[in-house]
Amino acid sequence: SIGLAQGRMNAFGLGHYYHNQGIRNAADGITNLTPSFQDNVSLSNPSTWHNLDFTYLSLSYSGNNNSMSNSTLLNGYSSLSNAVWIVPIKSKSSLGISLAPYSDQRISVTDQDTAVFHAFDDTLNVARSFDRSGGIMSFKVGSSYLLSDVLSLGMTFNILFGSARQNEVMNFGGSAVVQSSRMRFYGILNEFFISISLRDNLKAFSSYTYSMKPLEGVYEEKHLFDDANGNGYHDFYTPYYDFPFPDSVSAEPEVRLANLHSPIGYNLGLSQFINTRTSIAFEFGVINDDAEISDRVYIPLDNWITRTNTAHISFSRYPNDLSLNLSDKLSFKFGLTYYNHILNDQTSSITEVGGSLGLGFIFKPVGNQIDINYYLGTREYPDIADAELVQQVQVGISLADLWFVKRRQK
Repeated sequence: SIGLAQGRMNAFGLGHYYHNQGIRNAADGITNLTPSFQDNVSLSNPSTWHNLDFTYLSLSYSGNNNSMSNSTLLNGYSSLSNAVWIVPIKSKSSLGISLAPYSDQRISVTDQDTAVFHAFDDTLNVARSFDRSGGIMSFKVGSSYLLSDVLSLGMTFNILFGSARQNEVMNFGGSAVVQSSRMRFYGILNEFFISISLRDNLKAFSSYTYSMKPLEGVYEEKHLFDDANGNGYHDFYTPYYDFPFPDSVSAEPEVRLANLHSPIGYNLGLSQFINTRTSIAFEFGVINDDAEISDRVYIPLDNWITRTNTAHISFSRYPNDLSLNLSDKLSFKFGLTYYNHILNDQTSSITEVGGSLGLGFIFKPVGNQIDINYYLGTREYPDIADAELVQQVQVGISLADLWFVKRRQK
């Protein structure tokens, strides 16, 4: 039996991909294509960026909590979830950059069963454990261009990079033998976006994702060592010295691992305005991962996601920029989402159903905005009866300024 200290999704493949969770950033809420930051802008959809009136710097911070339904154990962590800077140019085009986490590989697996055997007139209790830390980051460069009054295009150039460290430990009643390894990641994804105005109050959106350079890794296996000082590192830290000494051994030659992650897929969205300040949106998406994960990459649950189907529905109420009433400065977002993850064995899947609720407040004439979103969902796994409860809080601030505008001379 095993005990997972982190969410179970972290133990599949290269970890938990952030696009497989409820909210990517506080400003957009649960949707990815359809506008929710403003009535005609989504920070996640570059084909809408030129509709911004000002340059925006938007930062989002996320707090996450995972727990199993029949357990009191909680796993909580927090981090920056998105940072994006967008410059609209004369309402015709735009440029933007963003930085966000892409994959979380933190996982700790402990064998709850202790093996007992006799050797050299001694009784040894043996327990195994595995720890992995690190992840993958995403750096995007994007732009948009307005082709006509009804059609605009957008694209992003997405650089993936990061590293992970993992330890396999064999504990012999107080003495730990550790096998450490390192992995460095690099890959490039491209995304293309289209926004079409079907009518004054009805708009359609689409995106296409493909791997320009599938994610690859450089794997380095360290020398096996006896962790005498118990700190998990191969070093000279007193009072005891690890054996063998770090300077007396060397790591194995680096091995390049190809095609660790190769997503390809599409998303479709439709946004319908109910009135000038209220809209309802639908999104649907399919992403396939044609990965070939090497046996050198230790996967705690020996499986990974090869296909993800998503569906979102959202309701948004936008603020009135011209009103002086405090209540008109508030925005409201509500959404429901569904995820279905097909695993590599093709016989099982993970399903997640959740909902989000968000509030925003605009201030200053340029439209600075503060957002807070709460997401609650449940995941069901094929191999266990308990469901996983997922909670997430996103807090964000978006600051605006004038760029590419001729300022009045004094």
